[in-house]
Amino acid sequence: MRVLLLLVHGLSAVLLLGALTHQAIALWWPAPRGSAAFARALRAVHPERYAKAVVVLFVITAFLGGCLYPPFRVLVRAHYLDAHAPWATWLFEMKEHAAAVGLAVLPSYWIAWRGPGPPASQRSLTTFLTVIAWWNFVVGHLVNNARGL
Repeated sequence: MRVLLLLVHGLSAVLLLGALTHQAIALWWPAPRGSAAFARALRAVHPERYAKAVVVLFVITAFLGGCLYPPFRVLVRAHYLDAHAPWATWLFEMKEHAAAVGLAVLPSYWIAWRGPGPPASQRSLTTFLTVIAWWNFVVGHLVNNARGL
């Protein structure tokens, strides 16, 4: 069951990364008119359409991570990470804190995207959540690979 939860957690994290990354690219690097290149298609999304998906995916990913956390803390961390890879324990604890901060910022993000809010707040909150999501994704892979699946 834990492996299934870990896979669903990973899939939801990938979807969250895709939504946040597309939204951030569209905000920071808008597409020029008339270009038909791949980079233009990547940048020519409507960033406001991703807000609801980001909120839902962030909550789902954090919830699944919370379901996976107790077995990790009890079984894996004590037996392997503290003895063989203490750096992984520190990284994972930073990941926990980043996820909590991201959940705390999520209501502000939602409010900023609900209406025609100031572009500066939309950019800053989207960028902040994108950095958190990428940090958590990379650290999750590093810690998982340090202990093995």
